[in-house]
Amino acid sequence: MSDLAVEPKPKTKAKISAVEMQRRREGLRYAKAHSRIEGQYPSPEGEAIFEAFVRGEIERDEILPRLHALHRQP
Repeated sequence: MSDLAVEPKPKTKAKISAVEMQRRREGLRYAKAHSRIEGQYPSPEGEAIFEAFVRGEIERDEILPRLHALHRQP
């Protein structure tokens, strides 16, 4: 037996399907269109957060806390 400890693998989120990615992209496109009507546009940093959601790296409930942290809102 070896004295080396086995370290657990870091948890990784399951990848989303191409269909789910497209569904998220369409929803985001729709939301951005409504925001533009109100004169609001995402910053490049905000855009990166939205793209992380589309790729499945974060979930929907993680978007607002990240945007608030980005813009230092409580």
